[in-house]
Amino acid sequence: MGATRTAIILCCILLMMPFANARSIQPDEWNGWAVVDGGYSILVEEYTATWCPRCAEIDPDLGIVAEDHGTRIAMVSYHPDDGIDAFGPEAAQHRLNRLENQYNNTPGYPSFVVNNGEIREDVSSWPDVQGDILRAESNQRAYTKLTVTAQTNETHLTVTVMPPKGNEIINDTQYTILFVEHKKMVPSGFDNPGEKHRDRVLVGLAEFPMDGEMLAIDASIEAPFVASYPTRNMEEWSVIVIHEYTEEALENRNFMNPQPLGVLEIAVKSSAVEEGAELPVLLPIMIFLAIGMLGLVSVNAQEKVREEE
Repeated sequence: MGATRTAIILCCILLMMPFANARSIQPDEWNGWAVVDGGYSILVEEYTATWCPRCAEIDPDLGIVAEDHGTRIAMVSYHPDDGIDAFGPEAAQHRLNRLENQYNNTPGYPSFVVNNGEIREDVSSWPDVQGDILRAESNQRAYTKLTVTAQTNETHLTVTVMPPKGNEIINDTQYTILFVEHKKMVPSGFDNPGEKHRDRVLVGLAEFPMDGEMLAIDASIEAPFVASYPTRNMEEWSVIVIHEYTEEALENRNFMNPQPLGVLEIAVKSSAVEEGAELPVLLPIMIFLAIGMLGLVSVNAQEKVREEE
């Protein structure tokens, strides 16, 4: 009973937390322009590949999980530039290299990292991922307040981030803009054990270090803290803006906590749950178990303290 009560209390605490202030918009409601203030979201990064059966199996369910969390998490998928993956964007490989240099290893597929925490490998690790998300939300206090504008015209999506004020500049950090495509079609001729499209695919990025040279991959830098990406036939998309430590700072470990300082997402995408469709059974059960495990950990810790006293 104690563990159940603690799990319920944890859920209530999360519900009372400040909203992430990110924004999700249905494609038919997008009017070409949006500005959002926030930064409280939790970043979830996924290692995945179009040829990976386990990745293909979980991809649709992850969309439902992300939607269930609402704006509290920002989830992005990185496909490797390995000559086998159907996408292999250079921007994703750049992010993969950043993570692999930080952890000094190459994880399997699929794998997940929550707020630059531990690498969780395979679908079976999802309870740990869910636990990481809940802990990140419950432990998060201060965050960078980001103001992000996204606008589209006939050819491009342009994202502008309000630059930090002089007293807000933190050395060894950068603002990163991730351009993410939803429902990206898998070209024919590639090994594809899953559906005809993949979701949350990173396709371009721009980095704006507080001290250093700006970088754009498969995107264009229009001005400091302003980047654009060609939309082509991309109807559903997200932009994720991250205030994070630079890759050099991560390698040198110049700080105690490597988690992002602020995360905000603006998404234009349809619901991951089709009308009349049944929700997957596996992931909701895992989510419930993860919440229960957090409760058990808390209770066990309390009992240990009592024994020591």
